[in-house]
Amino acid sequence: MPKSKVLLYGKKVSREDLTDEVLALINGTSIRRPYPIPVKDVAKILGCSRTTVYQYLKRGKEQPRFKSNGRLELPKSSEYAFTQFNKRHPITSDPLISEWMEALLTRRGGEPIKSWHQRLRAVEAVCNTCKVNPSHLIISTRKTERILRQFAQLAKQGKAWRHPSGREPTKNVKNIVYRRVQGIRDFCGFYGLTWPRNVGGIMSQKIVDHGKYAYLRLTDEELEKADEFIKEQWGLDSDIYRWFWIGIESCARYGALYDMDLDYTKFVNPNTGKITYVFIVFESKTQHVRGGKWHKYITRSNTQKSIDLLKSRGGIRIYESKLSKENFTKLIHSQLSLIYRHIGKSFEYFLKHPTHSLRHVGAHYWLSKK
Repeated sequence: MPKSKVLLYGKKVSREDLTDEVLALINGTSIRRPYPIPVKDVAKILGCSRTTVYQYLKRGKEQPRFKSNGRLELPKSSEYAFTQFNKRHPITSDPLISEWMEALLTRRGGEPIKSWHQRLRAVEAVCNTCKVNPSHLIISTRKTERILRQFAQLAKQGKAWRHPSGREPTKNVKNIVYRRVQGIRDFCGFYGLTWPRNVGGIMSQKIVDHGKYAYLRLTDEELEKADEFIKEQWGLDSDIYRWFWIGIESCARYGALYDMDLDYTKFVNPNTGKITYVFIVFESKTQHVRGGKWHKYITRSNTQKSIDLLKSRGGIRIYESKLSKENFTKLIHSQLSLIYRHIGKSFEYFLKHPTHSLRHVGAHYWLSKK
């Protein structure tokens, strides 16, 4: 008769294989959990009762040791006790982490995902703050959530562990917890422990402050006022004119704008005769999508005139300034701040993130089009 099959980690295996895995989990020799694990946690991992775990233990060729009170005696393991992860004891020395890290570094068709380092730091921070090993995070969803709730409480008290080389601590606890949770979810998901997409609570994937900056928009009248101000102060053939309007119509991030070549393809609508300049830019943040290559459409005739004036002088980028990147950034941002103040936009975000504000303005600019 064929051997009966049971489920183990979502796959059908023989009862002998399941018995071997139960013993391996108890003894700390399992590939998935390299530390000795108590019976109650083994039951959670396998999704069965403690009684079932004991039944499988009795079937094993090697019988585990029991104490005089009848309880299972776990093998001694120096690795099972928590030791803070630091320079001398890096978190990558943990076999669970090293295997996950290999996946992070090859996930994009052999290339690393951009946020691999932040995800690794997230698991390190949670383990050091809550004094747990990575293996504790993948026992069950309930245990993981309990650990992260503890982390959130300690973060509120300013007791969350920080890497010595990290930035200045932020007071926004929601952002701290959100970033840590995303790293933990990735780690747990690699070992088959997942949460539904729309789950709420501590494990939610809802982006913090999503939609918070919906007010970053300019009306048609404000855009016209800004346009006239730029032409009066610096002229149509100026770096700030091109930066302002290309920034709005392209919705490009700062890096993409700064590296944007002046080459474009001219497209003429056969029905209306309307001319559109099509640029190709590269957004490093979305490098995993089409290599970060995006088409940007410049439709305003005055912006096109400004572009052509610079191109006629042999321009290579959308600006002709020879300043260093740092000094150019300071100049452009000071000019953008003057523009925002002139049209009555003194919100903190406009003045602290002048170029990125153009991206928000551009989103509303295009949404208002038919």
